[in-house]
Amino acid sequence: MANHNLKITIHFFNEEPLAAARKLDLIGAESAAEILQEVPISVVSKVICAMLPSAAAKVLVLTADDFNYALFETIELADTAAILRYISVEERKRLIELIPKSRRALCKLLISYPENTVGALIETNILVIDSQMMVAEAILRVKKQNYFDSHEVLIVNSKRKIVGKVSVFDLLHAASATRISALVNKHVDTVNGLSDVSTVLALDIWQKTDAIAVINRKKEFIGILRHYDLRAFIARNEKVTTMPPSLSWEVADAYGYTLRSLSELFINTK
Repeated sequence: MANHNLKITIHFFNEEPLAAARKLDLIGAESAAEILQEVPISVVSKVICAMLPSAAAKVLVLTADDFNYALFETIELADTAAILRYISVEERKRLIELIPKSRRALCKLLISYPENTVGALIETNILVIDSQMMVAEAILRVKKQNYFDSHEVLIVNSKRKIVGKVSVFDLLHAASATRISALVNKHVDTVNGLSDVSTVLALDIWQKTDAIAVINRKKEFIGILRHYDLRAFIARNEKVTTMPPSLSWEVADAYGYTLRSLSELFINTK
């Protein structure tokens, strides 16, 4: 791609990923794959996540392994799983090997849930503590956590079943030798991973929380579902299916003559 066109393309992709996703779908998977591999992965990730998973899947089977490896390191695990569901079993096995080892098993878990269920949208990298831990052990685990959804930590037993939750503040004020099971005093609301996303979105529970624990058929804890991710998933699907065809062109007009013509925007000059 000519340097001038590449700069405009990168800017367009970065500022309008949804419109860019629609354009890439129009020009076909092969051309889309060639273009995306010339764009910084931080920008590519926005466009890939804006595409329908089925369309993104057609592109990723045509891109290089190093490109896919970098992409899988950048995008959310739920987005990776959503795309891999639309790839043949044999091809999926190859691509899964490109996912960092620490995330591979969790990705397989997400893939096992249908796209319209909350199990496909869960965040799996969540701090939990074992009910048989001592407070001192739990605090060490808390200190290693870089991000918290709330000030409360879920407590599970040896079978990964949720037994309650405890406030970080209570942990800090408890004696170091206290067993975590002695601090459990809070009920935890849960939903099954196979629950339909629309049904869960309508639950009254969202009036008092931004995240809810998700369990599997065996009632084992598998992750949490954030209200934001649930709304974003539904909104993305609605936007893709209801967006008027003219919108992409309205966005393109704002970028001038080069963006008004797909043949000039996406031309390859190798």
